[in-house]
Amino acid sequence: MKPIGSIVRQRVERILIENEMLRAGFAALPYVVLRDTRLSIGARLTYAVLLSYAWQEASTFVGQRQMARDMGLSERQLQRYLYELRDRQYIEISRADRRFNNTYLIKDVKTKLKAKRRAGGDSGVVSETTAVSALIRRARPLLR
Repeated sequence: MKPIGSIVRQRVERILIENEMLRAGFAALPYVVLRDTRLSIGARLTYAVLLSYAWQEASTFVGQRQMARDMGLSERQLQRYLYELRDRQYIEISRADRRFNNTYLIKDVKTKLKAKRRAGGDSGVVSETTAVSALIRRARPLLR
């Protein structure tokens, strides 16, 4: 009789990945980040790299030096991108002590979407107030 572990492994290993790039892993980037034109391309890539580190099986303690090396840029340029993400409230950066690496909190995208809607940003839905305001602006020259 076969051990239960080998039977389960045989059933689980039915999904095969032919593409070597997919087998190596990938990071999914939320559309709200991908399409935020206020962010530089470098900041968007930095967000994706942070996600790739966050989704590793074990905890990761990668520092800015290694992250910059992985991205092919200088530490200073990486810091600019991280600060850009922080300033746009996509991440929070904290450090308990100068002896330790930074902690990066990747904020909930839902929070960004709600804030964007409250601020009147493009949510994909035109509100009645916006539609009425546009009609009034167009009609003003005709009323004069």
